[in-house]
Amino acid sequence: MAHNLTEPFPFSSSSSLGCPYYRIPSLLATREGVLLAAMDARFGGTPDSPNAIGTAVARSLDSGKTWEEPHLAAAFQDWAVGKLPPLPGRKPLRHSASTIDPCLLQDSATGRIFLLVDAFPWGVGAFQAQTGSGYRQGRLLLRRRGRRAYGYFVGEDGAIRRLDGSPTPYKVDASLNLSKNGRPLTVGQRRPMYWQGRPWGLPTGKRVPMHLFYQGARFQVFPTSYLFLLYSDDLGKTWSTPREINSLVKEDSLGFFGVCPGQGAQLSQGPHAGRLVFPAYALDARTGRQRFRALYSDDGGSRWQAGTFAPLGEGISSMSETQLLPCPDGALLAFSRTTSGFVARTVSLDGGATWQPPVLDSFLPLTGGAGCQVSALGLPWKNRDAVLVSAPAGKDRTQGVLSLGFLEKGHQIRWEARRQLTGAGEEFAYSCLAALPNGKVGLLYETSNRPQAVDAVRFRELSLEGPWDWERTP
Repeated sequence: MAHNLTEPFPFSSSSSLGCPYYRIPSLLATREGVLLAAMDARFGGTPDSPNAIGTAVARSLDSGKTWEEPHLAAAFQDWAVGKLPPLPGRKPLRHSASTIDPCLLQDSATGRIFLLVDAFPWGVGAFQAQTGSGYRQGRLLLRRRGRRAYGYFVGEDGAIRRLDGSPTPYKVDASLNLSKNGRPLTVGQRRPMYWQGRPWGLPTGKRVPMHLFYQGARFQVFPTSYLFLLYSDDLGKTWSTPREINSLVKEDSLGFFGVCPGQGAQLSQGPHAGRLVFPAYALDARTGRQRFRALYSDDGGSRWQAGTFAPLGEGISSMSETQLLPCPDGALLAFSRTTSGFVARTVSLDGGATWQPPVLDSFLPLTGGAGCQVSALGLPWKNRDAVLVSAPAGKDRTQGVLSLGFLEKGHQIRWEARRQLTGAGEEFAYSCLAALPNGKVGLLYETSNRPQAVDAVRFRELSLEGPWDWERTP
């Protein structure tokens, strides 16, 4: 049921999900005119994984004026979801499995909508993810609970076998839920309670399917990051069973490897026209350096492969969360989060397989320290190819700025104007831009960077007509 608010809230604590905390926006305007929004529903508080986090999706049929009630497209059941009392500080439900960081993409040829998210087993997040893909020779590795050795694998038929190929009575289904001798296995669900300011688990009395990512599962996956790919053929009303794709795109030399939240891209011109592309990045837990690459499919999303990591340029020690912008000639521009005080830009001339040396864009200041995710959008305007970038320019993720430029020869951008989205001291964190069916631009963004901030998500409609602060670049 749609709810119409003075300030549209696609995700709020008053929704039927009962989740007080949302982070990490993704926004997609479909070819059919439906506007989709996806975010982390952080039931265990605002911290990243490990935490009780699912992926929520909301739909709008009127360019964001009203929104249908959100639903969970991807979520685990080991912990009960529902409204929890606000919890001060950063004390998440660390023993929950989680999905995090949504990225939406539509195939314009088929209309199919893809949703790519990071997935973590219980107790694992980006900084706990161990080095490895979780696979050996394309087969998912498992260990028995309480043991160290990964002496089992999942066969093509879902049967769990020992490494020597001998059978066991266990199988997993497409959702990675366990059964024994054909009988589905279950675990006891828990719900959080807070005692002396810390979260604890109490049994709900409900039994839920035994997923390989759960703390109580008899078999457990390797503790690293995974990628879940889902699709929808009904404009986001329902979603497929998640498909784990690490075996296709993650090397064993990587620890954390996750999708860059926001939007994916599809190439419409050039030799790779029709290619679907998601941005992804890896974290070196030892050095803290982060690099991005493209994941792409040339067959409508059935098979995926990874391009090479973009090089790090002079003065750029990290390029993490990245957004992609297809060019009219088939090239692919990338705008990356850095720790250098400015957004980094680079270009791929082969559909995301390789990348040119990056540069820091002096017109795009980015909040200092760890930086922040940025959003980029390309669209035609006044017979020119316009580029929009949203990001926080002030200290500690404040002062949201929308920058306007135009593509020129050689994949250069002539920046011409800025627009203040929030005040100098007003918080502005992650964001996502989309071209709305009504000709305007939609912006879904976080209004707070503080722990346990409730109802910190806003949707705004912007006009390309301004107001702008025009600053012609030389």
